Amino acid sequence: MRVLTAPALLLLLIPSIARAAKPVTIAQLEQILLADHGQSDGHVAGQLANLTLTERVTAQRLVSWQAWFPGQRTQEALLLLADESAFQPLPASVLSDDAPPGVPAEGKIFAAALEYATRTIHNLPNFLAARQTLHFEASLDRVMEQARNAAGSTIQSLGAPSLSIESVNYLPLHFTEKSSALVTYRDGREVPASHGAARRDLGLTTNGEFGPILTVVLRDAVHSSIVWGYWQQHGDTRLAVFRYRVPMEESHYLVEYREGGLVQSYPAYHGEIAVDPATGSIFRISVVSEPVMPFEPVGSGILVEYGSVILGGRAYIVPLHGVALSKVPVLPGPETPPTAVTPMQLRLNDVAFTRYRIFRADTRILTTEESQHLRNNTPAPKPPPQ
Repeated sequence: MRVLTAPALLLLLIPSIARAAKPVTIAQLEQILLADHGQSDGHVAGQLANLTLTERVTAQRLVSWQAWFPGQRTQEALLLLADESAFQPLPASVLSDDAPPGVPAEGKIFAAALEYATRTIHNLPNFLAARQTLHFEASLDRVMEQARNAAGSTIQSLGAPSLSIESVNYLPLHFTEKSSALVTYRDGREVPASHGAARRDLGLTTNGEFGPILTVVLRDAVHSSIVWGYWQQHGDTRLAVFRYRVPMEESHYLVEYREGGLVQSYPAYHGEIAVDPATGSIFRISVVSEPVMPFEPVGSGILVEYGSVILGGRAYIVPLHGVALSKVPVLPGPETPPTAVTPMQLRLNDVAFTRYRIFRADTRILTTEESQHLRNNTPAPKPPPQ
C-alpha cells in the first residue's frame, strides 16, 4: 500500500489479514500489566497477543508502558496494541469537560487549519529526515483457517468479515521487516525517491505525510461534513478535535489495490483532525475508508501524528509518527484454496520520522587564482601569514 499525493492520495493495497482477541479497555490492560510485572518477556508478550484495545493509546502512555517492560517481545506487542488502537476513541477519562467553543469560533479554527494545510506547510525549510517503517502481518495459514471456521456464520451473508478499521478483530500480527529511507523535502514538497533506485516491494508502504494528506482531506471535508468533536490535551497545548465525513461523490482519496488486475476507486471516508486553535497547526489526522460491499471489499486506515522539531534554530511542526492499516481479500492462488467466506488479510505499518536536519548547500566565491588552480587540479598557494 502506498499513500500519496496531490491531487489525490494513492493507497496501494497488497494482501495481508484478520484476528480473534479479547477486547479490553486501557484500564483493564493496565491491570493486566500490573499483574504481569516481573514475569518473563515471552510470558507477557504471549498475554498481550490475545488482547485488543477498545480505546486509543496516546504516545505518552505507550512510552510509560514500554518503560515498565524492557523486553523486546513485550515492547513489540505493546507497540502493536497501540497501533491497532489508533482509530479507536480516546478513553473518557482523558477528555476535557470544557464546553465547545461555539460555531463561529469553530469555523475560525478550521479556517486556520485549512490555511495551514494549503500555505504554511509549504513554507517549511528544505530538510532531510529519516523514515523508519516496521512492517507487521499475519500468516496466510491463519487467514485461511479463520475463513474456513467462519463458514456458516452470519458473516457469510455479507461475503466478507466486517471491514471497519475501528472495530476489526485481527489475527495475531508478527513483525516481518524493517525498512529505512531518506526523506528529502525541498521547495515546499517532498521529493519523490529516484525511480532508478532499487526497491523491494514490501507490500504496504506510505508517503504523503508531508502535505498531500492534509490538503486532500481538508479540502474534501470543507465540501462535506465537519462537526465539533472534543478538546484534547496535548502536552501544554489544548487541541480542538473535529470529526469529518466525506461521501463518495466528494472524495479525492484514491484507493488502489490488486484483484486480478489493478482496481481503483474513490471511496467515502471519515476521520478526525486535531488542531492547535491558536495557530491552525495540525497535530493529528486520521483517514478511514468506507468500502461499499460487496463491490469494494477493501478497508484502509491512515493516521499521522505531528510535532515540533528545531530546524535551523526555529521550531516547525512536522510528521513524527504514522500508522497505516489495510484489510483486503486474499488473492486466489495455489496457496489459497476456495472457502465459503472470503479470506481477509491485514497488514500494519508503524512509521517513525527522525533525524530531521536542514538541507543546505555551501557556496564560497573563489578568486581568479583559486579558480585557475581548481580547474588545473593543483593546490592553491597558502595565504601569507598575518
